[in-house]
Amino acid sequence: MFKVGDTILYTTYGVCTIKDLTTMFFNGANNEYYVLVPINESKTELTIPVNNPIVTSRLHPLLSKAEIEGIIKNIPEIETYWIDNDNERKKEFSDKIKLGDRKNTISIIKSIKKHQLSLIGKNRKLHSVDEQVMRDAEKLIFEEFSYVLDKPRCELISKVDELIYDSIK
Repeated sequence: MFKVGDTILYTTYGVCTIKDLTTMFFNGANNEYYVLVPINESKTELTIPVNNPIVTSRLHPLLSKAEIEGIIKNIPEIETYWIDNDNERKKEFSDKIKLGDRKNTISIIKSIKKHQLSLIGKNRKLHSVDEQVMRDAEKLIFEEFSYVLDKPRCELISKVDELIYDSIK
């Protein structure tokens, strides 16, 4: 269980600070809730039920600086994969992102970018669903990496993209 003041990754929303742990009466019972504040939207508060395993499975401690540097260093070795069925791919990729495994999230970003490169030669574009999944994945990855490493997001995007594109060409 997290405590007030912890900064965490909420895979539905991004990096958040736990502002409060409160009890509210809802559906005939008192329940505990985390009150989360996204780091980039200080006027927004999210209320998350503590005892809902589906929602709390999307809350993760932030990675350490060493863990993030290790992931970045190993980007060339991270495998890619593709699912031809659009609906199955969207579900699989979205579900994996929600699990919070950053290496899997990088794999998804890398896989979509690899597919995007293959489409350029065919004069085709990425499906909008794939673009959205990639934006969601990148938001989570770069927001956390930038926060933990205390580096500008644009600097990290350049570095990660360079490693991805060098390894998929």
